[in-house]
Amino acid sequence: MITTFDESPAEKSFPAPLPIKGIRKEVINHFKVQYTFGDFILNSTRILFYKDQKISISPKELGVLILLLESAGEVVTKDRLINEVWSGGNVAEESLTRCIYVLRRILQEGKHNRFIDTIYGKGYRFTLPVTRITPAEKAATGSAIVAVLPFNMSGHLDTLGLHDSLVQEMSGYASAGLHVLPSSLTLNCRSVQSTLELLEKIRPDYYLTGYELCLGNQPSLRIELIRTHDHFVMHREGISLDAGLTNDRVKNLLRPLILRHIPGLKAARDAAVVPVREPSCAAWLREGRSAFMAYTPDSLHQALGLFQQCRQSIPDDITLLCHLAECYFALGQLGTMELDGALQECGELVDQVLAKAADHPLALAMSGVLHGLNGDYGQAAEMFRQALALSADNPSVNYYYAWHLFIVGEITRALYFARQVDQTLPGAIATQVLMMWLEYCNGNPSAALGIAERQRGAAMSHPVLLSMKAVILCGEGQPRHALELIGHLRHGGERDGIVYFNTLYTRLFSEPAGANSEQVTRIMKQSKHLMPSALLPVILRCQGMRAAKKWYDQLSTSSSTCLMLWRHDPRVKSLYGALEGE
Repeated sequence: MITTFDESPAEKSFPAPLPIKGIRKEVINHFKVQYTFGDFILNSTRILFYKDQKISISPKELGVLILLLESAGEVVTKDRLINEVWSGGNVAEESLTRCIYVLRRILQEGKHNRFIDTIYGKGYRFTLPVTRITPAEKAATGSAIVAVLPFNMSGHLDTLGLHDSLVQEMSGYASAGLHVLPSSLTLNCRSVQSTLELLEKIRPDYYLTGYELCLGNQPSLRIELIRTHDHFVMHREGISLDAGLTNDRVKNLLRPLILRHIPGLKAARDAAVVPVREPSCAAWLREGRSAFMAYTPDSLHQALGLFQQCRQSIPDDITLLCHLAECYFALGQLGTMELDGALQECGELVDQVLAKAADHPLALAMSGVLHGLNGDYGQAAEMFRQALALSADNPSVNYYYAWHLFIVGEITRALYFARQVDQTLPGAIATQVLMMWLEYCNGNPSAALGIAERQRGAAMSHPVLLSMKAVILCGEGQPRHALELIGHLRHGGERDGIVYFNTLYTRLFSEPAGANSEQVTRIMKQSKHLMPSALLPVILRCQGMRAAKKWYDQLSTSSSTCLMLWRHDPRVKSLYGALEGE
């Protein structure tokens, strides 16, 4: 049950963030960070929101919640919680237990909706993905440390010379408060692992990256300025790689970018620099859309958090509601959020848009996909008829129509519309993922691999594309190559969605038969799964046909929507053949 603040005049003012008696200052300092998880937001003034409601929470519960959010996905020991929140006083463990119990009620935990796991004998772990947003308060210090990483190019520019030139240029901005790491430290950061190691060891405030890609059939240099502690994209833009582009021109184009978008730098050496403004809703929308387009499990959760932040200011904005709906659909489809819950959130947002604008093409298309997933094919067809009549060239409408055609089994037509999207928005990761999946399910693994091979720049190491490529290589008799590919990916848990299940499936081809059997059995025993149908090929490979049939029967009995997204997977073709033969 939720206890909300009474909005009476006597209670409209809230206490200042500091101090909270009995809780250590280091814990409270985390309130400069805003946390977003599920439908909850804990903002920088220590007010907890559930959707649009303010939630009452005591100081002790608040301190425990912050520590759990700061270490989301990791175990926080009971000793640490007591030491940090109760200042190491003589406190019985029952006080912490009661605090966790109250937090679970506040967060509306249920049997199938867990936020906090008890790790018996150790402590507690916050299981839901958490997005951390830090206001640009560091501007008061007037300085920042930046790491310039080597750009990923294909010969248009001298990348070594460009890297050295950028470091040299930026090293002259100390008077503006900008300090750049020497090129000797950053020159060898050419892989994800080496980059993360550098960022962890030295901890610069920001890092600058660049990679080549095609924008509108024109080779371009994509520049990204990223905040280190949460990998938040502060700014990104494209520079056309025309014949006249030189290292000096790139350097001159980047100079105002750096000074404008790092908060707090003084406008030294560049009279054109504009004052740094506080983050606005428009900025959150822009950065959220950028994170959505990156289309990784982490970036999608980051996008969701940014869009939810915007919704506090513009709750009825149609564009924002569509962005949120697309986010929920993507998170459910990639398995980083429970599918049925994500689709329900998506559907509610789409209904709100259609209530305001009944002829909104994107909302109609998304409504069509949702109706198709629910088996209401007639209504789905009508929704798409309207959407295509209103905006036949809209790439987003064609994208969701391709998904719908896949759901109903018209894979060849689905490929046609996905390719139309790719021609309009070349290089969009979501479209590449969809086309790979469609080609694979259409019995053309070589074409699916071709899509992965043609990726450029950062897309070459995209976790979803890389893990899908590994799965296909296993089926093509190249498990060793597949295992090398997933070596670049983190092997987390189910909350990594399709990436996790693809890497698990790949390991089954290269490791001893029993090496992953215990892990698969443990996953199957869980009461709730984010992506239950993704387990079918894993179970079939690891435990055989009987276990896979049993798992399918459980999903079928529960009318799992997830089955609709996996029934054309070639890896389970033998399972469906066996089921049809019974």
